[in-house]
Amino acid sequence: MNKVGDYMSTTLYSTSPDKFAHEAVDDMYKNKVSALLVKDKDAYVGIFTKTDWMILALKGECDPKSVKVSTLMTTIKSTIDKGETIARASALIEERKVRHLPVTDNGTIVGMFSVKDMEKYYLDLHKQTEF
Repeated sequence: MNKVGDYMSTTLYSTSPDKFAHEAVDDMYKNKVSALLVKDKDAYVGIFTKTDWMILALKGECDPKSVKVSTLMTTIKSTIDKGETIARASALIEERKVRHLPVTDNGTIVGMFSVKDMEKYYLDLHKQTEF
């Protein structure tokens, strides 16, 4: 059975909680990702996503040029071990209503598993079962 570690992204993109939101969004576009881990000193403390930022910006609830990432980020509520199954990751994504899960190995964040990774897994599975 395929594991989260087989499909996760191992490149970790992060930002500082003190960075302005528009700068972090620029970093996302440059790196072609939709989420950044928020790192304060040596610890990951949250996730900042394009979706979170867009919802607040469209509602007019923030000025992206003056609001800091720390104001908009979500604290890390769930992680998943790289040895867990894709089915468990899918269930956790649905249960928590998130699009990204930090992936751990012995308690250390080593990757990110996203809805896109889940889609890739299910597409690969479908290809394997075609006649």
